[in-house]
Amino acid sequence: MDPVKETAAGGVATPGHGPLLVLDGVSPELTVLLGRSGQAPILRRAPASGRAAELLAPMIDEALDEAGLRPAQLAGVACVRGPGSFTGIRVVLATALGLSLGAGLPMAGLDYLPLLAASAARAATGAVLAVTHARAGQVYVQAFLADGDLAPMGRPEALFLDAALARAADGAAVGPLWLVGDGAVRHREAFSRAVPLATVLGPEACAPDPDTLLAAARTAAYGFAPVEPLYLRPSDAEENLATLAAGRGLSPETADALLARAIARE
Repeated sequence: MDPVKETAAGGVATPGHGPLLVLDGVSPELTVLLGRSGQAPILRRAPASGRAAELLAPMIDEALDEAGLRPAQLAGVACVRGPGSFTGIRVVLATALGLSLGAGLPMAGLDYLPLLAASAARAATGAVLAVTHARAGQVYVQAFLADGDLAPMGRPEALFLDAALARAADGAAVGPLWLVGDGAVRHREAFSRAVPLATVLGPEACAPDPDTLLAAARTAAYGFAPVEPLYLRPSDAEENLATLAAGRGLSPETADALLARAIARE
């Protein structure tokens, strides 16, 4: 296994060619990917549906067993940090941190919308709009220019559907428009009305392909600090805090104080 390359300041830079573990709790299916140079990657996927905490560790064990590796033999662990399912993100980041602390592995965070766009860009020209389901009537959106190197055309955002449709119309102004992600599939008819000439990729394109995940993991910057989640909107609990507090006999002020204390401990 190649050693992990270090920066001049002693922080981890890139993991060389050693085996990498990639964890994704944002895609529609919980994903564990083990990549090894010169060998076919090992892929495990399972419907998460609230069971990520139960399924993730056994999936990692299966992938490591198939590869004949122990956690300490990995060069690093890369995890998709969002935006997406709050539970899926938390489970993946906590698991990566446990592996890092237990086996001395460096960690890297990967952003989900560029991964989706990079997978779509293998076939796309013009603009790619990554659109994923965000609940609460919203979608996560980020636009990219797919001619040559994939270049973001703005920051990732959480938008209500009408605003996302307007963003798609803006993307169509630069050339052919491709829409990718479960948010685009879920709202296919609305996007097709707003941008009739756009290509909406199907359910088979609602998760990054393994080659894209591994390429991103290979070029990511690694370190030993916990990976920060990428949240673009408040959680359902935060948005409904007053109602939840009333159901437990708490005043809004008490609920706000408890939430602030919990966030400060993270």
